[in-house]
Amino acid sequence: MFNEILFPGVRHENWQMMPWEKIALTGVLSRVRPKGAIEIGVYHGGSLSLAAPFCGKIIAIDIDPEVPKRFPKPDNCEIWIAPSIDSAPAAFAQFEAEGIPVNYVLIDADHSAEGVRRDIELVLAYTPREPMFVLMHDSGNAETRRGILAADWAASPYLHYVDLDFVPGQIIEHQVAGDRAEVWGGLAIAYLDPNPRTGEPVIQQSAKTSIRCLHACAPDLSKVPAA
Repeated sequence: MFNEILFPGVRHENWQMMPWEKIALTGVLSRVRPKGAIEIGVYHGGSLSLAAPFCGKIIAIDIDPEVPKRFPKPDNCEIWIAPSIDSAPAAFAQFEAEGIPVNYVLIDADHSAEGVRRDIELVLAYTPREPMFVLMHDSGNAETRRGILAADWAASPYLHYVDLDFVPGQIIEHQVAGDRAEVWGGLAIAYLDPNPRTGEPVIQQSAKTSIRCLHACAPDLSKVPAA
């Protein structure tokens, strides 16, 4: 009942986002009401099912051919099975050909630093026709964070603002190897505008100290006081 009130019609099985991350996505999508949206990384369709009611049209990209078999595709969605290096530019080109501005992008696919950097820079090559918000999941993870920070944000004259900690990450415990834990989760956000910026873009890490402390604690949870 809880989920159906806050997230009606949304798929939650095998969706690796916390409730506060889902609420953050809901807030952005409900405010922006994207005419065109691109999702890079689909998995079991959780974030896609959340986004679909707010969007005019979505192109969802993944490399796993099993993705379309896992859930009913929303009517306003196209699912493309292809590497993002080819499909992301093609998705932007299709929206451009259809006269639909892209207002929203979610990046949640390859979590290697190089993969994250590549996917961000594919998005930054687009010239926005209207305000556009880019969300990047797992920004609290060390490898993902390196990729976000390595991206050439300044290369886009339309990029105005980035915060790696729009929603901060958290420690995730793994049951495989005792108390082994890592920092995952979190949402970074970027804002692009058709009006070119003046000066350098704002790149901030609003929870940098907290994230550093999480990474320091994660290798040995025995040092963390019990609640």
